Amino acid sequence: MNKPKIISLVKLCAFTVFIGRAYQLYFFGGPYRAILWDESLLTPVVEGVFNYTWFEYATSSTVNSWIEAWTKLNSIIFFIAAIVCLFWNQIKYIRVKRFFVGLGLWLLFLLAICMVKDRNYDVLQLFEMSIQLTAPFLLWKNIKMNPQNKNLIVGLKLAIALTFIPHGLLAMGFPFRPGYFIDMTIMILGVNETQATQFLFVVGFLDVLMALLAFVPKLSKYVLWYMMVWGFATAFARLVSGFNMDFISSTIHGSAYLTIYRLAHGILPLIVLLLEFKRTEQPLKIALHEN
Repeated sequence: MNKPKIISLVKLCAFTVFIGRAYQLYFFGGPYRAILWDESLLTPVVEGVFNYTWFEYATSSTVNSWIEAWTKLNSIIFFIAAIVCLFWNQIKYIRVKRFFVGLGLWLLFLLAICMVKDRNYDVLQLFEMSIQLTAPFLLWKNIKMNPQNKNLIVGLKLAIALTFIPHGLLAMGFPFRPGYFIDMTIMILGVNETQATQFLFVVGFLDVLMALLAFVPKLSKYVLWYMMVWGFATAFARLVSGFNMDFISSTIHGSAYLTIYRLAHGILPLIVLLLEFKRTEQPLKIALHEN
């Protein structure tokens, strides 16, 4: 696969992240209230700067409307950023492209911070966003997908590892195992809770192990194959586990976005795998040409 096709995958990867998040925020909201309704955090601002009591602020319909408007605005910006990423080469105005993708990146990072706060300061949530933040960053920085750039490949592997390791630790139960992990496993595999817990521990351990082995040159290609397949599998697991034949449209509507923005977890390992193939292929072509 040549470099233009790899770049197309980068654009697709960034597009899925932004369009999935746009869908999520527009229809289902976001975790912004985790910060905006945190009394201990915002009381000094609310009472000291705006001269409101906390009760007036927390029960204000106007404040609630502003939060909803902010959420919708974020979804619109994510949608625009998604379109810009998809048609990156067709849009000639570099400053416009970088503005919307950069703004989308900043809002994506803010969303990650709110997710951390919403889940009792679970910092692993922030690291799990590494792949989703990396794909748009590649476009924003206009990074050339040069297979001979070892720093690029190492950086991308690091982003993948920072997503897989937290995911693996959570599946193993460190510091806790999310209940929906168990529920999804039971619904998809048809096992009981004990078997689901054992399965999650094994695949969680493999996530952590593969993240480390990705940096071993002789093993990295095999590991990236695993990461690509597993990344797509865990993305589609959200759609499959929530699917109900009796309510097809509503169940797809309720869980499709969870799959869409996680497609990046399979696409980015595929991109790195292709870069590694190109990197080993090019010296071989040069050697054959010299002979």
